[in-house]
Amino acid sequence: MAVFQALFYLIAIVLLVFAALPHASRRARGVSFALLAAASALTAFVAPTFDAAF
Repeated sequence: MAVFQALFYLIAIVLLVFAALPHASRRARGVSFALLAAASALTAFVAPTFDAAF
C-alpha cells in the first residue's frame, strides 16, 4: 500500500509543478492540472483507509 500512496503523491507533485509553469495557451474549459493534483493528493492521503476497508 505504501507504493500506491507514494505513487499518487509523486503524481500530485508533478501535476502541481506543471500547473505552476506558464503555458502559452491556457484553456478556460476542462479540468486544470492543479485540480488533478489535489485529487491525486487526496487519493494518496486516504489510501490507508482503502487498505483498512478492504
